[in-house]
Amino acid sequence: MSWLDLGPGARIAACWVLLATVVLASAIPRMDRLGLYYDEAFLAQQARDFVEPERAGTHAGSVRTTWLMGRPFPLRNAAYLGSLKSQLLIPPLAIFGSSAEVVRIATLVTGLFALLLAMWTAGRFFGHWPAMLTGLLVASDPSFYFLAQFEWGPFTTNLLCRSAGMLLLVIAWQSAHPRRALLAAISGGAALGLGIFSRADFAIILASVGIALVLVRPGLVALALRERRGLVLASLAALLVAASSMIGSAFDLFGSSGIMAERGGWETRASVLFSVIDGSHFYRLMQTGGRFDEALEVAAISTLFGWVLALACIVLSAYLVSRWRSASTSHRDAALGVLLLSAALLSLAMLAMPGAVRAHHQLNTLPLLHLIVACAATWAWRWPTAPSLRSAVRAGVVLLLAAVLVSQIRVIVLTQELIDETGGKGRWTRALHDLADEVDSQGTRVVSLDWGFHEPMQLLTDHAELLEAIWTIPRVLGRGQPWVITGDARSVYLVHDAPYDLFGLGPLFLARMREEEPEAVEIRTHRDASGEVAFYSVRVLRPHRLAYTGRFVLD
Repeated sequence: MSWLDLGPGARIAACWVLLATVVLASAIPRMDRLGLYYDEAFLAQQARDFVEPERAGTHAGSVRTTWLMGRPFPLRNAAYLGSLKSQLLIPPLAIFGSSAEVVRIATLVTGLFALLLAMWTAGRFFGHWPAMLTGLLVASDPSFYFLAQFEWGPFTTNLLCRSAGMLLLVIAWQSAHPRRALLAAISGGAALGLGIFSRADFAIILASVGIALVLVRPGLVALALRERRGLVLASLAALLVAASSMIGSAFDLFGSSGIMAERGGWETRASVLFSVIDGSHFYRLMQTGGRFDEALEVAAISTLFGWVLALACIVLSAYLVSRWRSASTSHRDAALGVLLLSAALLSLAMLAMPGAVRAHHQLNTLPLLHLIVACAATWAWRWPTAPSLRSAVRAGVVLLLAAVLVSQIRVIVLTQELIDETGGKGRWTRALHDLADEVDSQGTRVVSLDWGFHEPMQLLTDHAELLEAIWTIPRVLGRGQPWVITGDARSVYLVHDAPYDLFGLGPLFLARMREEEPEAVEIRTHRDASGEVAFYSVRVLRPHRLAYTGRFVLD
């Protein structure tokens, strides 16, 4: 069977198989070279709690679980964050075991499968060439490539929900079989509802697409409400049921000033958006060791995608304006209008939303921005210009796309080289894995006095006793009592010093321990592969009582 014998859906699938093979082959051999990040482990450990209940860990007070088959089944990580990612990790951890590599491979496979569904959706609107080009642009995008492996928010899960939901709703609309259409509508609504359950800001995606659809295709919306009312109601009901857990926590979400607090102005959010678009975001985080506030200030390599995206938006907007003025728009023109307006509304919404200062927020636009470039490229390729200009236009399209791909691959290679050189700095350090192996073999008691240690240590160890003090200390001090812990020589305290210290305890603790005689306290410096200090571990080599009242007291 030749390529020409394949249908559009099969051609897209064949293209995806090639892209997924290349991505997996390049990523898997090097996936364990970067240290495990706190939020990666936080989501994964809740899956491990279910798979290995005898090794269930302790988590922040925001975590909610229920008992299923005598095991703790994850329900919610925070008021705005459901446990869908943790739930999806249960099967791979049960089959292949609990490790950072299994978590990351499963996450990457989820992201790649979501990309296939997104490509199929794009193919139904714009044809298989834009869909395949979209897949190529996304798979080689450094933001997708790295965040689909080393994920600190449910980016891949949300991409899966919106890709599956949109594809199923399109199938429902286009199906001539009532039962098949109803099943697809219910399944699509449920997938979108699970997206809201996974993360509350998913609702902004649906709102942006819905507003764009109403503004660009009001006749289509009216037709759906008039002739496909049953499908609309069925999908809406399924969405509400699937999202009910998140809807139920809406009062907690809006009532919590800590969650809704402003963590940066629109300038910060714009900087994050631009760094995600130009592919430099993960490289910046690797340079700063996970210090998000500092990452936007450092120099970084970037891709050409943002410039080509701007050009594509101008070209398609000018084309659509000319078509609407001549009253000769087609269904595909209308789909282009919905695409451009949805991407614009969603980008503006993310810039306006307080707290949306992390890359997974701004990646809500993926793959809409890549699809815009793909549509512009295929439109320019088919542009009915004079034969003398056609070759020049097509050569320009090829050169621009090649330049984008080369720049994206270059950023991926240089980012991976930085990871290889350091093993991850600061909060991504591989040095924590070495310490985990050591304390696990000794059955050590590990007390985490800063953010970044406890959840990775839970996933990386089987026998160590683990305590996380950073959530307990504020509660105890708030009651007017000192925080107190008793220990002995088998107790190890983990802290960061500046610049990685987050809660302010590390410098105070280290200063107090350095007042002790060297033979009474063992302070070890843990460095990344490039020699930079990542964190410290401290042992008090005698039975002791440690208290904190705003300063540390050691008896």
